[in-house]
Amino acid sequence: MSASTPPRCPDARVVAALVLVGLFLVLATHSNYGGWNDTSRLGMVEAIVEHGRLWVDGTEMGRKSGDVCMIDGHYYSDKPPATALLAVPVYAAEVGLGVSFRTMLPRAYYWTTLLTIGLTTLLGLIALERFLRRFVPDPRWRALTIVGLGLGSLNTAYSVTFSNHPPSATALLVGLLLIWAWRRFDAGLASLATGGLFVGLATAADHGAAFYVPFLLLYAAWPSTPRPLMAALVLGAAVAVPLAGYAAYAYALSGSPLPLSLQPRLFDYPGSYFAANSGHLAGSSLPHASLADLLAYAWLCLLGARGLFSHTPILLFVVIGMLRLGLDPTYPRRAEVGLVLAPTILLVLYYLLTSANPGGNSYGVRWFCLFIPLLFVFLADAYGTLRGRITRAVFWVAYVLSFPLALIGALDPWLDPTPYGSGFSWVLVLRAHGWL
Repeated sequence: MSASTPPRCPDARVVAALVLVGLFLVLATHSNYGGWNDTSRLGMVEAIVEHGRLWVDGTEMGRKSGDVCMIDGHYYSDKPPATALLAVPVYAAEVGLGVSFRTMLPRAYYWTTLLTIGLTTLLGLIALERFLRRFVPDPRWRALTIVGLGLGSLNTAYSVTFSNHPPSATALLVGLLLIWAWRRFDAGLASLATGGLFVGLATAADHGAAFYVPFLLLYAAWPSTPRPLMAALVLGAAVAVPLAGYAAYAYALSGSPLPLSLQPRLFDYPGSYFAANSGHLAGSSLPHASLADLLAYAWLCLLGARGLFSHTPILLFVVIGMLRLGLDPTYPRRAEVGLVLAPTILLVLYYLLTSANPGGNSYGVRWFCLFIPLLFVFLADAYGTLRGRITRAVFWVAYVLSFPLALIGALDPWLDPTPYGSGFSWVLVLRAHGWL
């Protein structure tokens, strides 16, 4: 069987990995809100379902959030609307059964989160496994990839709370894989167009996904692809559909097509946290006073107390392996490595330059969840770049260590660190639970 012809049925080890992640989601999904981020979105869900409007004034969940902007005297969620809209039919069904945030908050929060965030996370892992069959023939590696991403990454912590990060990461992953399948595995223009829709949806859920759009267009329009101009037009039109809807939503509310969170004037109202802390409104300013300040912040976000690699250490090996593979002219997925790494590096630099607070009260840097599934696609290939026994042993140590770090985060992904001192996120969570 060729590498481009995937096996028809999943291996028992892959099924076990998916079942393990599914059980984790069922058992670990929270039954109460964690902070402003989730209550802001859920306030919008509640307003739409129970009141038939968008402003969150008077809603049970909206009143708990400071992540709101003011437009014409009403409070609105400042979050991209895609995740909230995804939850609307789920919450509408709950309300129809007599379950609401006002009357049964724990039950409503649990089921809304599980059937919106948890379910899309699991479906994304299934899609990833099916795609990996094309070039990762060993089912053990596919199972390791699924378990590593599902239970041993920063995304694990946010898959059990109502956060936009897992669904936006899933949409970006599925979109990129569909576009990849069109170019490398003759999946057809329908795959290309569907991939574009998913990437557009990812951008409507997380603005960082916009960094991947020009690279995907270049990937589709590369001269060696079939009908590159047609491909670029199809992809661009598909991506534009969700983005046009998002821009129309922002324009209808604010008079500007810019996302609400990137309009500081909408936060200039009495009692607004962001009016006095504009540096915490990521993407809207350049808050660092010096190069030394920027470098210290970069250390914090990459290797320090909130660091990407200190929370999911296996990713350090994956990124280094991808860099090596990207420089290897014989590697067959060299273009795809560049397609993932180039916009990811730009996105990280953007966040480092335009924010001074890495995601508020959150475990690690939650913004980085968007691209973590893309990196896990190359887990097996990255391991293949290791030659020495010592480096391979350290790889497995990092892989195993990533699990407790992720699962600790799942206990309290929105923990307010104020009462617990300073230090690495997992230390603060353990202190909060009386384990340190």
